[in-house]
Amino acid sequence: MSASVKKAPSGEWLGYPKLGLEDIEHESFKVAKQFAESMVQNRKGRVYLLMDHNMYQKFLGAVRKKYGDISASNVEKAASQALKTWIEEVESK
Repeated sequence: MSASVKKAPSGEWLGYPKLGLEDIEHESFKVAKQFAESMVQNRKGRVYLLMDHNMYQKFLGAVRKKYGDISASNVEKAASQALKTWIEEVESK
């Protein structure tokens, strides 16, 4: 292999469930930082919630009331806050 050709990214970090930017050391991800950030974002946990129409409309109404609109980032903030509050409530018992 030529000295100018770098090995492809490999190693343990590709399988990390808790991947952070500090875990990614290959130089190709230092140059194209958005790829490394995408890998970190794609490893984060997700919760998909199905709501009946009335509950969903109430939720969106509450998001609009608190944040001013129902953009994806505001919906995510509201859902994250609700989860955090619920977790704290359960853990305090």
